[in-house]
Amino acid sequence: MKIFFSWVGVFIWFFILVLPKAFSNSLDSETGRDIFFKHCRACHGDKGDGKTFAANVLNPPPKNFTSENSKQELTEDRMIQSVTEGRKGTAMMPWKSRLTQQEIHAVVLYIRKSLMQLESPVEIDGR
Repeated sequence: MKIFFSWVGVFIWFFILVLPKAFSNSLDSETGRDIFFKHCRACHGDKGDGKTFAANVLNPPPKNFTSENSKQELTEDRMIQSVTEGRKGTAMMPWKSRLTQQEIHAVVLYIRKSLMQLESPVEIDGR
């Protein structure tokens, strides 16, 4: 009987603690992808490499997230700051009035994981 209750405890723990987090990350990744393709790809490109028509007319050109230099220099905090406040001297505008903090974190997570191919412990709920 004790073995049964211990297995029930494991299943309860899994469904309460593990499954919602995995589902949440999946939704946040989808949200980040949707935001990127709606607001960011015109300048940064479908692949995040900055190879767009906009790159020909913007000085400096949009960031190429796929370059090794960007992977080294762009920390999560810097990316969140850049999306939130924009980047002076560039065409990167602030998004804090259009996106929630959760959406900003979601798009940064998408860029880091999917385009930069980096693992990232970004907290989606802004913690």
